[in-house]
Amino acid sequence: MRLLYRLYIRHVWFFLYGFVKSFFLKRKPMTEPIDFVVTWVDNSDPEWLAEKQRYEETSKNKDVDKDNGIERYRDWGLFLYWFRAVEKFAPWVNKVYLVTCGHIPAWININHPKLVIVNHKDFMDEACLPTFNCNSIENNLHKITGLNEHFVYFNDDMFLTQPVKPEDFFQEGKPLVCSVATPVQNSPDNSAFNHMMFSDIGLVNCYDWEAIIEKRPEKWFSHCNGVRLMYNWYTYQQRFLTGVYFTHMPQAFRKTTFAKMWNRFGKELDETCRHRFRTPLDLTHFVFTLHEIADSDYVPMSPYYYGQTNGNNFKHMHENPYAFADYIRSQRFKAICVNDSKEITNENYERINACIHNAFKEIFPTPSLYEK
Repeated sequence: MRLLYRLYIRHVWFFLYGFVKSFFLKRKPMTEPIDFVVTWVDNSDPEWLAEKQRYEETSKNKDVDKDNGIERYRDWGLFLYWFRAVEKFAPWVNKVYLVTCGHIPAWININHPKLVIVNHKDFMDEACLPTFNCNSIENNLHKITGLNEHFVYFNDDMFLTQPVKPEDFFQEGKPLVCSVATPVQNSPDNSAFNHMMFSDIGLVNCYDWEAIIEKRPEKWFSHCNGVRLMYNWYTYQQRFLTGVYFTHMPQAFRKTTFAKMWNRFGKELDETCRHRFRTPLDLTHFVFTLHEIADSDYVPMSPYYYGQTNGNNFKHMHENPYAFADYIRSQRFKAICVNDSKEITNENYERINACIHNAFKEIFPTPSLYEK
């Protein structure tokens, strides 16, 4: 009993010490160049469609190819607004790497001095190509030739809606990361993604999380976490990680982190890369962020930093797309995500798409230099 009491006092001490110390964390400005990386696919490309269908028919993983719906590839025609947003709100970006399987938007200005077009075959193992699995692509981004150590990764449905600074992504050369512990739960409507989260969390639970937390308690128990700080207390008590609150939003990364993880878990990452399509068994790019947390090599970021327009909120778009469009127009957050879902059917797609287009056109009416 006395031992348990001493352990409790020890935990309380680290909690209070970390919380108070978090107010004094130095947040130095970022001086090194930062690149943006964005992935895109043209789901109307007949060659791409034919190749995708051929591999679907011959896939060895048919029993686990459960995350291959149209919402994974559908192009909403909003991509030019992504570039307008970057030009308007992040003019400081060093280079923009556009990653595709070879096709590019018809309107893109390939001669823009900051734009670099990257083909999957330029940085991925030939044995893994062609791929229709975003996890396979994302887990290899660090191999892109010329990419800077510090980069921010975007999907083509993540849009800046306010001016951002380098310090919004990196400080002291370290990525801003939300480290709120949140249990991963399976759900019938999104079981494939949640199983991927189970894989990510399981991989890093070989680490000693009690020692990790006690090494830099001011990060794990940061005041930035707000009321969700108590979730982190539970993880500290359990001494293992049950999950982390992840947002489908722009993610700051370092190439060296990718290299470290490939060094340690190369076999597991390579297995994901050989899945032609997304499967519940995949490791996602969140596993690299988990390593940053485990290494205490990050700067704490509030879980309320970005607008949450994905997940459950997005599923209401088929009911009231006009309200969602007004949310975009409000520009309340630094970035939002227009995340596709199964609820967007062929019947309601055109109506919803028109609402979203009108909202972005009001915010970004002027063509950018990234356009012809």
